[in-house]
Amino acid sequence: MLKKLLSSVIALLLVTLVACSFPRVEPPDTEIPPNSQPHQEEGEQQDQRTPVPTQPPENLDDLPNSDEDSVEENINGFDISDDHDITRQAESLLMTQINTAVDQTEIAQLPEINTNNSSDDIVMVYEKQLPEQITYGVQYEKYNLTYDYFLITSENEITIYENPNLNSREICSAINSEKLALHQKLTGQSQNGSDIWYKVSCKENDKLVTGYIHSSAGTTRTFQFNKMLDAIQDLQSQVSEGKLNHVSNYKNVNGVPPDKGQGGTDEFGMRIYQSAPGYLQADTQSDFRYVPDGMLVRILEDSGEFYRTEVDSYNQELYIPKNFIDPNDALTDFSQVVVIDRKQQNQATFELSGNEIRMISYTLSTTGVGGPSSFETPLGTYKTIEKKERFQYLKKDSNEIAGYAPYAIRFCGGAYIHGVPVNYEEKDGELIDPGIIEYLQTIGTFPRSSMCVRNFSSHAEFLYNWIEPTNGAVIVIE
Repeated sequence: MLKKLLSSVIALLLVTLVACSFPRVEPPDTEIPPNSQPHQEEGEQQDQRTPVPTQPPENLDDLPNSDEDSVEENINGFDISDDHDITRQAESLLMTQINTAVDQTEIAQLPEINTNNSSDDIVMVYEKQLPEQITYGVQYEKYNLTYDYFLITSENEITIYENPNLNSREICSAINSEKLALHQKLTGQSQNGSDIWYKVSCKENDKLVTGYIHSSAGTTRTFQFNKMLDAIQDLQSQVSEGKLNHVSNYKNVNGVPPDKGQGGTDEFGMRIYQSAPGYLQADTQSDFRYVPDGMLVRILEDSGEFYRTEVDSYNQELYIPKNFIDPNDALTDFSQVVVIDRKQQNQATFELSGNEIRMISYTLSTTGVGGPSSFETPLGTYKTIEKKERFQYLKKDSNEIAGYAPYAIRFCGGAYIHGVPVNYEEKDGELIDPGIIEYLQTIGTFPRSSMCVRNFSSHAEFLYNWIEPTNGAVIVIE
């Protein structure tokens, strides 16, 4: 096959250059190995609205930042050049999302998928459908993707077999970070201590091929549409009860919150910078937690120097000093929402009109990774605050400009939904813009950003042109 031949030839040409040091996308150290990780359906997952306490990194409040509106902190949890190297390898092998991925509508047109194995071997059938309350109205279709898919995490190129055993015919191959259409979980020949296989499909020379891949090659992913729907309907219910305001403290413009003495975060991992203190009582001597810029709250009453608020993201009532909330800046006409799933590393976008919830895009995304100088994308419900055609970001641990991110929608502090980050090139002492970059193979794999939500640039542009900040919200689930 052409792809197989190209893969072999190019691998031989590159072996002396890349060897074993070639960067790849690896699961976080805390990730359960794919071959031992049980698949978890939407109904089995716990409610994650209240953040789980975590051990905060140290000295996060000392990170370099800028007071300029067009300049943010470093937005990359990992060196972005690693992502570009991984992408170039996938492009050279013709194994990018646009080359190999399958669309949900193509899967629906396949003949009976439960062939070539007995029903006794099948552990699970993946037949994800949109909930009936969501209307399909997808307008962005640049990169194919199925609702259930299998993410390749293996360092080596992986073979897809005609049957779930290593002795059957090899029909295709897949590489690290590839996303395959997922049909079944089943038992087959044991390998590496596991007899679990998956039935998958991908494109091979523009032809749809279906075969079997061992569980040790990666992990399953899905769009949690039911959980997305619940989050949207919950926010719709809140808005129907009256206006929602949001915390406002971009770059600490409305004051520096008190320090909890835990390295710049509270016990829930929320950062002091660009947050407001939410007190348990109307008293600055009472205990408090950080409520980040952009988070939606409801003002319940005026309490002197405070607003008593309902913070649905925390399922808690908190007293927030008045200087951190503008009561006149409210979300009242809620008609646009982006739901980001940081566990599955994907997202979907919805238009709301009357009783209709219409999905206009579903795609991959990359959220923030926690670390010594990077942050997870925080869970919760946020107002879309503003749009920027581009913003610049700093080099890691430096006040120097590194590059920019295009088509940005800010929803929490310096956290944006944006396109692929672009590092400036330096020539004769000047920074040169190499131009917008459309694609990264690492999008939709594991968290690699810092707070921000990384999209394919064309999808970020689609959102940028579509959303009206006064009517929009961003919901981050897990």
